[in-house]
Amino acid sequence: MEDFRDFICYEMKMTMKKIEKHFTRSLKEYSLNFAQSLILFSLLEKDGCTLSEIGNRAQIENSSLTTMADKLEKEGLVERKLDIQDRRIIRLFLTEAGRNTGQIVFAEGAAFNRRLKTILSGAEKDLLAALKELRGHLT
Repeated sequence: MEDFRDFICYEMKMTMKKIEKHFTRSLKEYSLNFAQSLILFSLLEKDGCTLSEIGNRAQIENSSLTTMADKLEKEGLVERKLDIQDRRIIRLFLTEAGRNTGQIVFAEGAAFNRRLKTILSGAEKDLLAALKELRGHLT
């Protein structure tokens, strides 16, 4: 019988678990987790997104997204505003503190990404291409 620890999906999960744990350690002083940092990154790219837009960008389930947005709002990092054209739509905006925190955390994420690229010794392009190929077949 094949050892499940040799499954590609197992290796990917274990690797991502370690990556997320390592990156989350750098987020502790900001009271953020990995997924919450992705929300801030999404808003840095395009402030005023709906929760659905953020969920699509960051690949976060809507059920978790609302709770995370509540926490970010409570921390003073984001604020909800009604859409000016359609008041049924709620948009999320960074506060000044959220923008500052997001930029700091993004810089830490970029530094961590550079570290991962160094570890991969130039193989990151092949790895990214292979992961995209896998995602394309598993939709």
